[in-house]
Amino acid sequence: MKAAMAAGVWMAVAGSGWAQSSAWYDRAVIYEIYPRSFQDSNGDGIGDLNGITARLDYLKQLGVDAIWVTPFYPSPNADFGYDVSDYVNVAPEYGTLADWDHLAAEARRRGIRVLVDFVLNHTSDRHPWFIESRSSRNNPKRDWYVWRDGSGPGEPPTHWTSIFGGTTWTFDAKTGQWYYHIFLPQQPDVNWANPGLRAAMYDVARFWLRHGASGFRLDATPYLFEDPSFPEDPHPPKPGGAAGLEPCNSGRPENHEVLRELRKVLDGFPGQPVLLGESTTATIGELRKVYGEHGDEIQLPMDFLFGNRTRLDARGFKKEVDDAELKLGGQTPVFFFSSHDHPRQWSVFGDGKNNDRIAKLTAALTLGQRGCALMYYGEEIGMATMGAGELSKVPLGPKRPRADPRDGERTPMQWDGGKNAGFSAGSPWLPVEKGHTTYNVEREKRDPDSIYSWYAGLLKLRHTNAAFRDGGYVPLDSGNPEVFAFGRDAGAKGRAVVVMNMSGSEQKVRITGFRGGWPGFAKVLMASLAAGAAGAAESGSFTIAAYGVWIGGE
Repeated sequence: MKAAMAAGVWMAVAGSGWAQSSAWYDRAVIYEIYPRSFQDSNGDGIGDLNGITARLDYLKQLGVDAIWVTPFYPSPNADFGYDVSDYVNVAPEYGTLADWDHLAAEARRRGIRVLVDFVLNHTSDRHPWFIESRSSRNNPKRDWYVWRDGSGPGEPPTHWTSIFGGTTWTFDAKTGQWYYHIFLPQQPDVNWANPGLRAAMYDVARFWLRHGASGFRLDATPYLFEDPSFPEDPHPPKPGGAAGLEPCNSGRPENHEVLRELRKVLDGFPGQPVLLGESTTATIGELRKVYGEHGDEIQLPMDFLFGNRTRLDARGFKKEVDDAELKLGGQTPVFFFSSHDHPRQWSVFGDGKNNDRIAKLTAALTLGQRGCALMYYGEEIGMATMGAGELSKVPLGPKRPRADPRDGERTPMQWDGGKNAGFSAGSPWLPVEKGHTTYNVEREKRDPDSIYSWYAGLLKLRHTNAAFRDGGYVPLDSGNPEVFAFGRDAGAKGRAVVVMNMSGSEQKVRITGFRGGWPGFAKVLMASLAAGAAGAAESGSFTIAAYGVWIGGE
């Protein structure tokens, strides 16, 4: 890209409708907590709400703006809380509603907002709503779920495949019909076309907002409706495989009405409550639609086009970030990697030798961007995904009723190098990852070169440096296919540049794209390696070390 062309693209960014918003969530870092594994306060081996409250000072010091707490509702734990049996209560293993109120109040006192994980698409098969719905074809709540006759003797209505594999239909012998579930049979889908169900769900949202929630992370938002004609899947997966995103069961136009209505519920409460969406899409154009035609649906739909990448690829990441910044109509992008559903990025991107360097790079890749960034507990200390072989040795029992293939990214938080990593005085529901003696909060907070210190530095930049706090995104050309560089521009307040070498060898770069040429950055704001970018401050041509990150500012 020639400098003039790059400058033209910058102008396109400036004219794309983006303007720094006063909404807190437009620049927030939201920290995901899997409560079962964050901190156990009572020694039963299971993390709980009081454990989260006890660690709020840690989160404040780290610099996060909000926390998203995955489901803590009463649940039979077929899917560890994502099979909800009571939307307006707290599971006994996590505490009480009073404990939630205390957590919300203490977080608010520290300037930290709390998001509740709202499971919109389905309930547990033990939820009272479904028990009533299943009781007879004439029950008033029958239509609160999706029931259909079979396509023939012993045949389900369609041959659609579940997200978790197997059929999406389960036969109910008592009433002689099949109920629909895009996830487990224990997770029947609710029927959002039913006005009573819809009103009840909005009341759930009001309940938690009145109890101090600052919004919701919405689970499985693409799947709220199905094609009412229930056609056969035009692209059925192989037997035993998982479903893909298909027009028959995902991304339906009917979703938008529900999301607009839910947004109106939130808009009726003070404090700018927000919707963070698990909004899986196949294209950037589809992702743009999730915000709503008038920006009146989900404020923060997660960018899975970025988050599902599993290989360091500078050109690939540049495309995804440029798309998020240039093709969403100025809406706030949401960048992330690790989560309770995604293996940890230290393991995914690491090469077995340079994992710590790479962890700092992936941190800069998300936290350096304009918009909202998500972090997953333990990401900031380089927690690893526990291997399947080690997990296979862990027995099942009351604390762990079933093995889940995602358990490897759900191991206990590593607070120190001692027994159980400071997570619990009892026997943890999952074992602590073996790397905890090296990768833990206590040790890394003392080490200025640790992954924790790097994360804390990036979070501080987002709060205190004008370019990172207020600046727009500037697409740049690094002149090297192995290096991704981008700028942040807050006009007279200041500019900055982030340069990331995504290869295992030293690379030369010549960065172009800033208006008026290379600014001659006088400050090294952060660098992951002491000799990371020789000569970078003086010119846009320099070398950068393998997996190095160099951040310069005016």
